Amino acid sequence: MGDNAGLANFGAVLDPLPEGSLVAVVTMRGSLCPITLGHMQGFEEARRLLLAEAGVPRPARLEKFAATLGFISLNGDRHVNWKLQDIGEPSLSWATRWHLVELAIADISWMSLETFEGESMEELKRRWSKLTFIHFYMNGADDVVAHSKYTWASRDARYITMGRQGFTEQVIEGMANHGLDADDGLFILGPELPEISSTQARRALAEGDTETVRLLLHPRVTQWCLRHSPYAPSADEEGLPASTADDSNMAEQA
Repeated sequence: MGDNAGLANFGAVLDPLPEGSLVAVVTMRGSLCPITLGHMQGFEEARRLLLAEAGVPRPARLEKFAATLGFISLNGDRHVNWKLQDIGEPSLSWATRWHLVELAIADISWMSLETFEGESMEELKRRWSKLTFIHFYMNGADDVVAHSKYTWASRDARYITMGRQGFTEQVIEGMANHGLDADDGLFILGPELPEISSTQARRALAEGDTETVRLLLHPRVTQWCLRHSPYAPSADEEGLPASTADDSNMAEQA
């Protein structure tokens, strides 16, 4: 992690749990340029499913979890710059994207950031050795289809996928072709989420469509982007997170 404060904050969630409790750890890595309410909803829906909330469909043989934690990690600047330059748009730095995630999750006691996806697992196991942590990689259905990620699932590498219109059926077909039993809980397909994307947010910011921006981004992220992002016509650069040595390292990640 960038620091251990995030793990320490999980004490309020984990310390009261009885010995032997199962804890689901949901991780997601992405560009998040910027983080949207769609990203946040993915974590919320995963949590509802894993905690077996009433009325939420879930795999028949999926374990019952006492708690769920969520971690976000970010693609490096090289990858994000390349992706956005290809469509003629500027990108937000790794440090800025990290800052915006911090703003979005500040009030969520069970979420944090980590530098590399899954790196917090060993420290969680060390600090709370009485608990059993099970890791789930979370992706969107479009990404799963693009990389056939249903072929990656196993008892040691478990996945949870949020559905997306136009891709959910392809995921279901891929699972069937690969012999994955949806009720085993190794590769979990969650609900289809509304179409909310960083691309839409950048476009709305560029067009000065504040009403749409507020529908796509967390209020604190909205406020920052309207004031400072390169997409908003009247934005300035004040308030940009200062670069650090660690940020520079992350900027070079693919």
